Amino acid sequence: MNLPHDRFCVLPWISLEASPIGTVRPCCLADDEIVDDAGNKYQLSTATFDEIQNSLHMTKLRQDFLDARRQTCRKCWNEERAGRTSKRMHTLDRLKHTITDTEWTQDAKPLMFLDLKLGNVCNLKCRICGSWSSSQFAAEEVHDTKPEQRKNTFAYQMLRAGAWPQENPSFWSEIDKVINNIRYIEFTGGEPFLIREHFEMLQGIVNRGIAAQVEIHYNTNGTQFPEQAAEIWRHFRTVEIAVSIDDIGARFEYQRSNAVWAEVEHNVEKFKQLRQQLPNIHLQCCTTVNVFNVRYLDGVANWIAQQGFDFVYWNMMHDAWYFSIGCLPDAAKQAIERHLKSTDIPPQYHVEIDRIIEFMQRGASTDGFMTRMKIADLDRKRQQHLADVEPELAHLLDYVKI
Repeated sequence: MNLPHDRFCVLPWISLEASPIGTVRPCCLADDEIVDDAGNKYQLSTATFDEIQNSLHMTKLRQDFLDARRQTCRKCWNEERAGRTSKRMHTLDRLKHTITDTEWTQDAKPLMFLDLKLGNVCNLKCRICGSWSSSQFAAEEVHDTKPEQRKNTFAYQMLRAGAWPQENPSFWSEIDKVINNIRYIEFTGGEPFLIREHFEMLQGIVNRGIAAQVEIHYNTNGTQFPEQAAEIWRHFRTVEIAVSIDDIGARFEYQRSNAVWAEVEHNVEKFKQLRQQLPNIHLQCCTTVNVFNVRYLDGVANWIAQQGFDFVYWNMMHDAWYFSIGCLPDAAKQAIERHLKSTDIPPQYHVEIDRIIEFMQRGASTDGFMTRMKIADLDRKRQQHLADVEPELAHLLDYVKI
């Protein structure tokens, strides 16, 4: 792949991300949603892919990359400064066998990569999530509001906005227009296995006879095993199933409310069995490192090492900032670093854990006040307490059980 310079990203040319509420970004880590010339956010319920790709917003972003100017991509740059492999770098590696272009201008290229968050339908309310991406989280926030104020809340708006794929058949027509050029599709969420329409979309690709050229990637919370999917998945070039495992046992259930750890472990075993039947299935683990699990990464890493995943991705929590490990108090950071450097971690993850520590130490430390307040709010709503499940972290944060 011939690129203009070593800070280049191909995503503004070939990719679009559909957010859980139907807005659009060049990728899932971009800070800014794409806007029209009047500054209004594009909505997939009304805008076409062609209109969005060729907007002034995207044309300017592509020119910024050509000129090596850093714009909406703070999260990737922060990870690269900590020595980690960013999404920008992962994408270049992943798509190097499909992108043959040698000329890069400010003009868009045919869409090859779709990151589809088809609404915020989800059965969990994970602590590092929010009403933007989880209907359960939104419902909890609405319920916690006085009845006369509920319809004016952000959470109520997200509940309504998150249903956009079911209410806008024109979006599926847009997908149909570009599908012949698509080589890679990500399904996240919400929980993608609860969004049945996407299986109809995949069956359409199979019926068209082009599934063998398309790679699929899922991020799933692990609570669902779609029994009917195997007959569709077998036709695709590859199907990557990345199970989000941020912690284990009781800590997993505390961090991902409504989940049952034993059921998730059972589903992981079922995905392993499916992998034996279908050689195009790749089973992955995605661990999002955040304030709740960073102290316990040794336990997570040892569990992961026993599972035989094809790939493990250590994802960094960026937003909401108060749950990012970079914002931890200095004393907590030092204690966590001492623990991670002295505990038993599988050798294959030593380098990645060192990079996680570097990312944490490079972050702007706080006094932990906002982190404690956000934890306390969730504990109150869910009748839980951090100290019951993660006493070491509670101590580091000066989070006292009342």
